[in-house]
Amino acid sequence: MKTRENPLGRQLPCLLRTGNEDLDAWPTPDDGVLTEFDRKKYLMRKEAVRLYLAGYGDSLIREKCEIGLKQTYRLITERCLKTHPDGRIYGFRGLIPKLRIKPYKRKRKVKVNEFGGGAVGAMGLVLDLNPDLRRSFDKKILESASSSTLSLIRKPRQALWKWFLDRLRDLGYEVRGEWPFNTITNGYNSVCRYIDLVYKLNPKMAARAIGGKNLERKLITGDGVDRPVKRVLQRVEMDAHKLDGRFCVLMPNGDGEHVPRIVHRLWVIVILDVESRAVLGYHFALGKEVSKTDVLRAIKSALTRWRRRILSPGLEHIYWDDANFPSGMSDRYVGMCWDETSVDGALAETCKSVEQFLRDVVNSRLISPKEGFASRRGLDERPFIETFFRVLAGGGLHKMSNTTGSKPKDRKGREPEEVALNSQFQLEYAEDLIDVLIANYNATPHTSLGYRTPLQFLEYATNRPDFSFRYADPEQVSLLLSLRKKCKVQGGVQEGRAPYVNFENARYTNEILSQRFDLAGKYIDVINHEENDARIALASTSDGQSLGVLRAGPPWHRFPHSLRIRAAIKGMIRKKMFYVASGTDATEAFVEYCESQSNKKLPPHPSYLEFRRIIANSERNESEELLRVALDTISSSDEAEIGRRDQAIGGKDSDSEVNECSQGSSPRRRKAASS
Repeated sequence: MKTRENPLGRQLPCLLRTGNEDLDAWPTPDDGVLTEFDRKKYLMRKEAVRLYLAGYGDSLIREKCEIGLKQTYRLITERCLKTHPDGRIYGFRGLIPKLRIKPYKRKRKVKVNEFGGGAVGAMGLVLDLNPDLRRSFDKKILESASSSTLSLIRKPRQALWKWFLDRLRDLGYEVRGEWPFNTITNGYNSVCRYIDLVYKLNPKMAARAIGGKNLERKLITGDGVDRPVKRVLQRVEMDAHKLDGRFCVLMPNGDGEHVPRIVHRLWVIVILDVESRAVLGYHFALGKEVSKTDVLRAIKSALTRWRRRILSPGLEHIYWDDANFPSGMSDRYVGMCWDETSVDGALAETCKSVEQFLRDVVNSRLISPKEGFASRRGLDERPFIETFFRVLAGGGLHKMSNTTGSKPKDRKGREPEEVALNSQFQLEYAEDLIDVLIANYNATPHTSLGYRTPLQFLEYATNRPDFSFRYADPEQVSLLLSLRKKCKVQGGVQEGRAPYVNFENARYTNEILSQRFDLAGKYIDVINHEENDARIALASTSDGQSLGVLRAGPPWHRFPHSLRIRAAIKGMIRKKMFYVASGTDATEAFVEYCESQSNKKLPPHPSYLEFRRIIANSERNESEELLRVALDTISSSDEAEIGRRDQAIGGKDSDSEVNECSQGSSPRRRKAASS
């Protein structure tokens, strides 16, 4: 009978007050995977255990389950209550037939027969007879590479096997002809199985020995992959991707012709919203490595309005009808902020200096590997942006013959360098292609989004009544890449020169500052507010009074350029790589120097590529402005023509005709604008 103190009928000392008294809480296997014979035997054992602990006698248990009390007792103590590798007891899992609970231990002396058999359990027997050898071998297996001395990162199995044989030789096993020296393989397979067993029994130390501290940290704390994201703009993933392709730039030479030069390193930095999968912004970087400025430009791209580019002639990829970025759809998406920015270990070092800008402008927290989240450099740290890069490559870049692929075998006998030179696939084409591919991606339905596009899902999620936007200050966004510096006003009455300031290796002044002799010797604030045009800068006095827009003097006054380009040019001038003649522009001399090297094998200077892009963007903006002026002129002429026709015809009929004409002119204007 069951008692009040013990819910079980029989009291087992090994079971009482252990927390395992409740049989319903015992781990249970899936008996459906067993064969019919093994399943029947397992169920009989399980029933015998229940009857035994309920207090029933030997006759009833033997009648129903075909086993007696003693055998049932051994099943409980030697199998069910043993510790499973998962840390719990085996429970009913220990009743599965043919399941080995404890490892085999050899008791007889090893005698290898003529066929190589008869050595089962020899490895365990040797280690049991030599406990010091076991401890030393386990330590050798789990030993991790030193962070300060030269050593192997991961020891191969052959090295551990040879170390084990050397220790056995020292103990005289080889002289006596004992195992493993009396076998063909010298026990190699047994040693490998023992190494795997040690790894399984010591997972944390094994992780450090195999993969270093990063793998050990992931095993202990996880990498945060399953960290929940419940709404759009809660977290974005940012990463830089090196384009798998070869592109060229056409550089004019002294003969008036253009010589193509290969560009090897191109990067695209993307910011992607995790919940909606929408790409908020990107930046096309041209340097050897991704810099702080490149990351800031990507952030600024996500916070400013996107417009379609005027594509290069002959580009096969075009914008789809719904292709867009969130900031290009509506004003409500311009400048929207997000809460968290997830980056990998490689980009985290660059983002250290960007973290302050993210916190001040976007009010976003940077999630880096040091915080224990995304602590590995694997594809599952930021799965969405890694998937996007694969889609980006497979959707356009890897389909072209100038691709290098992600692996050497992806070339498939092609020579991407020759393809880029022969086809003259220029850098500008690559910029247009990337913009088109990303905009089209935002308009591609996703199965994980219920066959909505990222833009449709973003619009659906943000239209909910419980959702509210956070917006960045437009003024702070516009000054995101600006440089503010206090500069001393030079010149004055004593020097006989109009006041000016030296700012970033250039002399600046304007009509207002040149008349402010009272500021000579004082400090004013100078701000480079246009990242791609360092020819101009804002200025204000220490008490906040505006001094207007300052302009740079020679030799930095003709062509638009950035401060980074100016610093690179200044460094080359100091190294006497070229000279700037009086009256010429430094950027012009720099371009002439780079293009004079067109016959050499060195790749183009990154600042030259950056300068080309700034000039191209400047010309594109001028073209768009001219197009808008032309459209306004056409619209004005149409309205004037309609007015003259109205005056000539008169009456109601003329009014209806005028309305029809005015309605017909608007689509033509929209069509011209969209083209």
